[in-house]
Amino acid sequence: MGRTEFFGIWSPQRSDTKGSNVSMMIDEPVNLREWKPQSPAPAHTRLFTAGRPGRGTPGYGRVRRPVDDAIIDTWVAGLPAADVLHIVSLLGWKTDGFSEYAYYPFRSCLEAGSKPSFQHWLDQQYGPRFLVHEFPTIDAQGIEGDLMERIKTCVRRLHHEGHTVLIVDSAGAERTARVCEYLGFQRK
Repeated sequence: MGRTEFFGIWSPQRSDTKGSNVSMMIDEPVNLREWKPQSPAPAHTRLFTAGRPGRGTPGYGRVRRPVDDAIIDTWVAGLPAADVLHIVSLLGWKTDGFSEYAYYPFRSCLEAGSKPSFQHWLDQQYGPRFLVHEFPTIDAQGIEGDLMERIKTCVRRLHHEGHTVLIVDSAGAERTARVCEYLGFQRK
């Protein structure tokens, strides 16, 4: 099993860290939770929420500093298994206009710039394991009705098609939970 070094500490992949001091220090992806529908759904579909890469690593959580590839690798290693994981990104901006993508070697597909898009970067690093669906929001501002409806339509379509879906925001707690609740899901 692979290991990654953070701050001079070797960290086994997520499944090996439960109950250790290392697991208390590095928790990528942070707030990874599975949600279940309140009404019957196809057995093979799954819905998860989580925080952005780096949010569960000491020194990166709320600090505005670049998140390096090793931390993103740890985040990816802890994601739910799926042939193709559909990532519904709610990342957008902080209330002061700071892009939630500014931490990374990639950008939103809706932002201008020389960095590759989130989707393109994931393809380059990990192959065709992920499909990104971007719905930018503003942290701590809730999600407006029209945008919430577009997110709901996307997630419901993916769910009905039998895909595993991961909804991501900054901490994997507020915006993601509101979407799941709006969809009629509850925490497992």
